[in-house]
Amino acid sequence: MLSIAKELASSFSLGKAIKYGVPVVITGRTNTGKSTLLNLLLKDEKAIVSEIPGTTRDYIEDTIEIDGILYRFVDTAGLRESEDIIENLGIERTYKKISEASIILLVADVNDGLPALDGTLEELRRQQKGSDRPLVILINKTDDDRDNKWEEYIGKPILKDNEHMLFVSAKTGSGIDKLKSKLGELVGYNKVQDESIIITNIRHYEALSRVSESLERVLSGLDKKIPEDLIAIDVHHATHYLGEITGEITTDEILGNIFKNFCIGK
Repeated sequence: MLSIAKELASSFSLGKAIKYGVPVVITGRTNTGKSTLLNLLLKDEKAIVSEIPGTTRDYIEDTIEIDGILYRFVDTAGLRESEDIIENLGIERTYKKISEASIILLVADVNDGLPALDGTLEELRRQQKGSDRPLVILINKTDDDRDNKWEEYIGKPILKDNEHMLFVSAKTGSGIDKLKSKLGELVGYNKVQDESIIITNIRHYEALSRVSESLERVLSGLDKKIPEDLIAIDVHHATHYLGEITGEITTDEILGNIFKNFCIGK
């Protein structure tokens, strides 16, 4: 029962994301195609697309379902040094949205070259130091790749365990199916497909966490051979919290099963 309670409680982060939308931030330097990517994913002209740097000065957000998972995509202001006060406020909000995201999409223009990507990636890593949230680097504009620039990205930069890289074209849609598959993989799409029970209610999550804590004390008490009346207190606690969810399990049933299987005597 302890392992089941822990497994159900651990599914809450996925369940919450499925219920309210997995927050995915689209970030990168100016003019890398972030807004074009957002429009492609949303299948709508949600963001203004322009060749003028700094067009997106604040974040644009919308949700869409992909393969049964609800995503909340956030297009953010381009990362660059600027003297424009309003644009800098947008960049500050970009970093705030990045800190709140479950997944980060870093969009890079294939023609900008590896040094430009290295600089942006290093800054993101510095901002997210200690975070293990997934980051997907999208080498964009492959439809307009001059001089086969994509080749210099092969095997570089050196990626961490939570980092991934894909080649895409937000203009033509090339590579977008791979991106969607990667997103599903990162949020645990397989857990949804195998019909596992996913917790989406905060009250259920809190109750299951308390069940786990109580059962851990029960097992510890059994190992230490403490009196059964003290063990029974934690069993009562566990069944009380289970009852908050189901209302079907009685304390006497659980107590009888524990004392029978563990052969506890007076």
